[in-house]
Amino acid sequence: MNIFPIPFSIANEVVKRTKNDNRRLKAHRKDGGNNLFYLGVPEQFINKFQDPLRTKLIEVHNLCKERLKDKTIHPQTLQKGQGIKVMNIINKQSLLSLIPFIDAFLKQYSDLYHNPNFELENVIQKFNKINTEDLSFYSDLVFISDKKQAKPYLKWFNYHDTEDVFELVREFLIPHLSFLNFEFESFTDNIITFRWDLSYTVTVLYSSDNVEEILSKSIEKLHIPQDEINTIKEAIAKIRIGQSKFRTDLLKSNRNSCAFTEIFDDKLLIASHIKPWSVSNNDERLDENNGILLTPMFDKLFDKFLITFDEDGKLIWTQSRLDKLTKEKIIKGCIVDLNKFKMTINQSNNEYFNYHRLEFKKREKEN
Repeated sequence: MNIFPIPFSIANEVVKRTKNDNRRLKAHRKDGGNNLFYLGVPEQFINKFQDPLRTKLIEVHNLCKERLKDKTIHPQTLQKGQGIKVMNIINKQSLLSLIPFIDAFLKQYSDLYHNPNFELENVIQKFNKINTEDLSFYSDLVFISDKKQAKPYLKWFNYHDTEDVFELVREFLIPHLSFLNFEFESFTDNIITFRWDLSYTVTVLYSSDNVEEILSKSIEKLHIPQDEINTIKEAIAKIRIGQSKFRTDLLKSNRNSCAFTEIFDDKLLIASHIKPWSVSNNDERLDENNGILLTPMFDKLFDKFLITFDEDGKLIWTQSRLDKLTKEKIIKGCIVDLNKFKMTINQSNNEYFNYHRLEFKKREKEN
């Protein structure tokens, strides 16, 4: 029985306790990793299980609610040993197969990663010292209040005998990219056994100009048998099928050239998502109306929200995140008069451009 019907993103579920918000993502790199997973609405979560675990969960939930009422108790949330101990299991080989994605991600987005000191070779060396097929580490299932109700969390208390394994697994948890699920295996001796499944969205694959090179070099570092390397490459190929269809549909459409340079050569065109892949649902990710073909320079400008378009399709430049000389050179070197340029925005893609415009304005304000 999967805890969640589909893999869910840890983007809003990997949390870090703060005084005001116990579900907040880390705000700065220096804050390090996070130590809680939010598991959903209490009643819905509890009702996924049968006795005796269901009864035990209700007991722990009620204990937490009682503590919340008692103002003399501090802290009011459940502590180590007051919840239910959990043995978490995850397949070692499945994590190894994800290392190329980690490496590709860090090549571009290291500033978004929770560990600024991540060393790929060091992680691989740690894996090579583990002789078991599965990795396992302890946590506690507790309930924590958000001032309205007590909600279920997996909390990583400090269990010294499995601490190193948890720290190793944590390197694979990337906000906004990681997806996970739990398979409930057993509840014996008051210990729950959960088996993890971890995967990634692959935004990084579609925004890298040299993705094949990055992935190939990363896979070579794994020092694993050739048949396992081939398995990983096959998995990557399957993931890229969706993107290939998206790109093909754009090339076959009436928008089959770079909107700015009018270049038709598909070797020089990147299929960009207007509303980014990472925040789109599955339908939006494959919708050609959410796509725009651009040459690399304009793809970077658009992808990094340095340019956008107003409601009439007129080009808008960032006012503070691109130096004046660079902007002037881009305008001078473009075959199209960018000062008079207008993007075709219609009913089919208007919603996507609205999203891009709002994100552009947000970043301008933040800067």
